[in-house]
Amino acid sequence: MNKHDSEAVLGLLMDHGYELTENRDDADVFLINTCSVRKHAEDKAYSLLGKLTKLRKDKPNLVVGVIGCMAQKDKDEIFRRSSNVNFVCGTHNFHKIPETIEFVIKEKTRINRTDMDKQVFVSPTPSSRESKTSAWISVMRGCDNFCSYCIVPYVRGREVSRPSEDILREVKELAHAGYKEITLLGQNVNSYGKGLNENIDFSDLLEQVHRIRGIERIHFVTSHPKDISLKLIDTVVNLEKVSRYLHFSLQAGSDKILRLMNRGYTLSQYIDTVKNLRERMSDVKLGTDIIVGFPGEEEEDFDQTYQAMNDIQFDQAYMFKYSPRKGTAAFKLTDDVLQQIKKERLNKIINLQRSISQKKSK
Repeated sequence: MNKHDSEAVLGLLMDHGYELTENRDDADVFLINTCSVRKHAEDKAYSLLGKLTKLRKDKPNLVVGVIGCMAQKDKDEIFRRSSNVNFVCGTHNFHKIPETIEFVIKEKTRINRTDMDKQVFVSPTPSSRESKTSAWISVMRGCDNFCSYCIVPYVRGREVSRPSEDILREVKELAHAGYKEITLLGQNVNSYGKGLNENIDFSDLLEQVHRIRGIERIHFVTSHPKDISLKLIDTVVNLEKVSRYLHFSLQAGSDKILRLMNRGYTLSQYIDTVKNLRERMSDVKLGTDIIVGFPGEEEEDFDQTYQAMNDIQFDQAYMFKYSPRKGTAAFKLTDDVLQQIKKERLNKIINLQRSISQKKSK
C-alpha cells in the first residue's frame, strides 16, 4: 500500500512538472513516505530527517515533507522533533501535495495537512510505476476491524470502497499500456463493496477484472480470516488468472491472545478455513503474519503459536515482535514480555518458518 502511495505521489508531481532524481544532493523537494505499524519504522524516519540537516545547510530552500501514516498519527510532534520539516501530509491528502509544496515555497512557512474529512483515491501514472509489467491498484482504503494492537484504522480511517467503474477503467488502461499482472490492494479486501451505491462484493469485482483482456495474472491482499467467504474461495478456484496465493493473517495460535487482539476468530475456526481452502485448491499457497510478545503472552501461548505454524505449514510469513502503538486498545495493557524473551521467541519462529519454506521450495 505504501509503495503504491509513493508511486501515486510521484505521478502527481511529474504531472506538475517535477522530475525524479536518484541523487539526493540534487533534490529541491525531499519527501519521506512513512509507516506507523511498528516503532522501528518511525525511528528510521526520524533518523533520516536528522541526516537531512547537512543537505539543508547546503540548500536552504530545500522543501522537506513527511507524508503517510506517521504524518497522520504524529502531526505536530514531527515539527517539534525536527526543524528540517516544512510540511506534513496525512493519508487522506496526497492529492494536495503539489499545491502544498508551492504554498511552502511561496509563503516560507510550515503547514499541516492531516484532515480526514473524505477519501480521495489517487492512482499512479504509468510513467511513475516502478514496474512496466506489474502494477498495484487500490480498491479500498481504511479498516473497520480495530484489532487491539493495530494503528491502521486510526491513521488510514474507516473502510471506504472505490467504485468498480474507476477500478475497471484503471485496469483497462494498464492492460492497454502492456501491463500483464495486477495486485488489488486493501487493508481488508473481503469487505470490498460496503458503502457503495452498487450491489457488488469482492468476488464480483474479481470476476469483472478477470474478463479484461491483456491482464494475465491477478493477485490481491489482504484477507481477514473472519471475513473470508465460501463465495470468494469458489471464485478464486474458478478464475484461472487469479493467483493461488492467499495472504491470510493468523497473528497468534493462542485463543487467549487472539481474544486480547480482538481478531474475531479462534484457532480452530482459522484451521477449518485453511482445510476448506486446501480441499478446494490443492495448489493454494498461504502467507501469514505473526506477532510474538503480545501483552499477556506466556510460554504456553507462544508454544501454541509455534505449534500452529508447524501444523499449518505456511509458504511464507511476516514475523514481528509486538510494538506498542499509542492510541490503540492494547497500549493500555502492560507490555509485560521482556525484550529478550520477545527476541528469542521471534528467532524461534523465524527458524521454523525458514525450514518450512526451504522444504516447500525444494
